[in-house]
Amino acid sequence: MQEQTVKRDYRAMRRALGLNQSDFWSAVKVTQSGGSRYESGRKAPAQVDEMVRLRHELGIDITLITPENADVIRAILLKELDAKELLDMANRCRELMVNVGKVATDLVETSVGVNTMLTGKPACVEVQ
Repeated sequence: MQEQTVKRDYRAMRRALGLNQSDFWSAVKVTQSGGSRYESGRKAPAQVDEMVRLRHELGIDITLITPENADVIRAILLKELDAKELLDMANRCRELMVNVGKVATDLVETSVGVNTMLTGKPACVEVQ
């Protein structure tokens, strides 16, 4: 099976981003010398071109893709999960956690007040 290759003007892309060869190519795990060859006309493998597209066109830091989150990313790309809905749920969870923290603080304060009323001594509570 023959490997697919892609011809793209990587030099123009890199210059438009204001990056040197080392920074541009290391962001997609390609050596500076390998990147220089692609910029000089050698066709890049399709996988390298896709890494360049993800990192430099779409702004996705590919180093953040891990085995732990790859399934979720794949499901979002396949439209099996709705990214906006996931973000909305995550924001709602954050709001709930903030409120739970406030309620916990209120419970501690109430507990101290009840203890003081029952014993006549202020309670010493260590909050973490």
